[in-house]
Amino acid sequence: MNNLLLLSLNIQAPFATPSSFNDRSLQLEAEDGHDHHQKMKKSYTKGELFAIANALATNKVMIKKRKLCLVMEENDNHKKKRKMPKKTERVPMVNNESIVQLKRFITGEMGGLDMKLVIQKVLYESDMKKDQSRLNMPILQLKTQPHEFLTHEEMRMVDESKDGMEVRVVGSKLRMYERPLWLKKWHLKETDNYVLKTNWNKFVADNEDLKKDTMIQVWAFRKNRKLCFAIVPVERPYVLNNAV
Repeated sequence: MNNLLLLSLNIQAPFATPSSFNDRSLQLEAEDGHDHHQKMKKSYTKGELFAIANALATNKVMIKKRKLCLVMEENDNHKKKRKMPKKTERVPMVNNESIVQLKRFITGEMGGLDMKLVIQKVLYESDMKKDQSRLNMPILQLKTQPHEFLTHEEMRMVDESKDGMEVRVVGSKLRMYERPLWLKKWHLKETDNYVLKTNWNKFVADNEDLKKDTMIQVWAFRKNRKLCFAIVPVERPYVLNNAV
């Protein structure tokens, strides 16, 4: 009986007035010949019905708000899952077969010495733009401090010289690239960056696996006492326990 009575209210808005119940009762009475107004009065007073209606309307609004919050939270979580990692976000160091082969090639076949990991980073769109033609290496993200892979004279040169310092680079094909690149320090507003520039676009074209969103490692080493670099993509990541 109570359920039938509540359904007969036919609440359409968050707030109802007592007169609306009389109007609805008269409408139902005209439709089926029953005295709905009397039925209401027998069970509830107008004040009670008014309180029930407002309670139902309030619950209805609260349910809609909860549903809206859940939808917004779900959309926000979905966006977070698709979002790329921030450039300053730290990721675990990586070691795999490619890195093992690189170390073996540099220290063995090339006779290189003093290998040090300079940076592990993602190749962003700005690194791949042909009109910029440089690999950006933010100093705050370096795994090895500059003075540990650069001499004092080299640090002065890359900082003060207009073009920087000429260096040779090994690519993912495990061979010394035929053209030199130039190491330069750029002073930006928020931080200082090292960049490998000049012939960078050609180096990327010669090493096809260097693509946007690829995780790479940049290593520094010495060959005949001259500074060189190696740039390789990282695949099948494993936690690097002992970096050289």
